[in-house]
Amino acid sequence: MHVALSPTAIHARAPRALTSLASDAAASPSLQRAPIEIVKLTSRDLQWLPALTSLLIDNVHQGATLGFLAPLSRYQALDYWHGVFARLGQHHALWIACESEGPGRLLGAIQLSLCPLANAHHRGEVQRLMVHSQERSRGVAGQLMARVETAAATQGRFLLQLETCADSQAEAVFAHLGWQRAGAIPDHCHDAEGQLRAAALYWKRLPHLV
Repeated sequence: MHVALSPTAIHARAPRALTSLASDAAASPSLQRAPIEIVKLTSRDLQWLPALTSLLIDNVHQGATLGFLAPLSRYQALDYWHGVFARLGQHHALWIACESEGPGRLLGAIQLSLCPLANAHHRGEVQRLMVHSQERSRGVAGQLMARVETAAATQGRFLLQLETCADSQAEAVFAHLGWQRAGAIPDHCHDAEGQLRAAALYWKRLPHLV
């Protein structure tokens, strides 16, 4: 289920394979162990695939509803990320949160899909916000969401939408960050453990920056 802004020379760093969304949006800066950097990836940044694979597996095994059932194999997770990298471009973007010091440990990731329809160039969808379960309470989710909102607004997309598992930690994070709940769809999909769950639909209107 879906759910510092400048680029960095990530090609010079090899990420560790240590990377579930947590209620960390209101974390105090004093809890941060190292500065967090938000980096937009391109289809050439394949060195992050092992860490992204571990991040997805961690999220699913922690109960996140991301379109997969547990247990999730590395093959399935890697195949998913290959598909994401193949879509990166004008209408689909991927950002990661990593530590700006040392080896650049991966902390989280988020995607933005811009609607390509001629009558909907004003909106986009936030997809698959993930924060590693060992990196909670550091404000990672809030920083990733802020980066996506800024990127969407600068491209003239002033309306964003997302869906998440109802009554989840993720839903609490989005509400805290100022998103509005539009409603819920009962029995929308199975969670990672195979139980039917409702999906909560959220939206946010952004300021016009262009």
